[in-house]
Amino acid sequence: MSALTKKEIESIAKVVSEHFSEYASKYEEAKYPEEPYKKWLSAFPDPKSVEIDDIRQVIEWRHGHYGKSSYVPAHKVIIAKLQKHWLEFAELGQCDLNSTFTYWEDRLAGHQSFTTVAFLAHLMNPEQVGLIDPHSFRAMNYLMSSIREDWVWKRNPMGMDDIVAFSDFLRVIPPAVKELKGSKRNLNKFLMMFGKHRVKTVPVSRSKVAPAVSKKHDWNTFKSEVFDLDKITLRSNADLLFALLLQSLEGCGVEPKTAFTIEEIQKQIPMQKTGIAIGSSYNYAMVALFGNQRGRDYFLFEKGSIGAYFTEQANDPSRDNTCWKKYLDEKVQINPKYIKVSNLSG
Repeated sequence: MSALTKKEIESIAKVVSEHFSEYASKYEEAKYPEEPYKKWLSAFPDPKSVEIDDIRQVIEWRHGHYGKSSYVPAHKVIIAKLQKHWLEFAELGQCDLNSTFTYWEDRLAGHQSFTTVAFLAHLMNPEQVGLIDPHSFRAMNYLMSSIREDWVWKRNPMGMDDIVAFSDFLRVIPPAVKELKGSKRNLNKFLMMFGKHRVKTVPVSRSKVAPAVSKKHDWNTFKSEVFDLDKITLRSNADLLFALLLQSLEGCGVEPKTAFTIEEIQKQIPMQKTGIAIGSSYNYAMVALFGNQRGRDYFLFEKGSIGAYFTEQANDPSRDNTCWKKYLDEKVQINPKYIKVSNLSG
């Protein structure tokens, strides 16, 4: 998002000021108590100081379950995964926005990972990363569309660019609205309620809406006459890349036993065609795609040591996710295991 001009800030500030009392008063203080939230803002910048039970409480707070013993089982799964890996994450000592997403996206795959990781990133970097949620994000979109005719809405935040844009928005608006008293937190509360109670009633046709890039794929729709897709048993981003690769190769009529360079494979599955919204997640998936982590055996390498290298990197939390780009000329073949018998002749 390009920087807001003084005139744009003043226009948004006018709308916020006019509606502030009505919507800020709707904020559910009992559901989202302020005291524990303030405590976590002090603790999480140093992940090693975070207690295991703090992790449970912050996720309960994030989903409006704070103080409850019974709630959605899926949220308990998220908590269990965070607690399982937290010590390893803390030991890395890397809790900036990019590193946080790099570490957690794959480990929380399938469990609302984006908003959960965004919340963790906020707690660890409260000055740089805003507290983003779908309601607040839609409220920002509504306000931006009121000052920019070409503004394109998104239904939900999906990438780090959305977090950065929202965080910038939270920084520049408070000084212009006297009711906020310069507080980003007050603006956050207003946006959440404004988005929840006002913006949800705005017809989609009011503004262009960017199609949400889904990170979920229906594996039942993946069909192939050439490749045995049923043998792909894992369901992480790396496995998605392999399935999409096989479909792309079949669509191009490529001989399945052809040797490819890693660069040629990447060109068959560029990020924009995969539905993976975050660059670091895509790069990590590329590393895992070529390794044997979790029993993956998708490729046969011309140089066997390269496969071992990718496995080592995939298992190393401190890896450089872009390391696969150093091996673009290395050649691989699809493991015959994934080629249907009728296509193995020749």
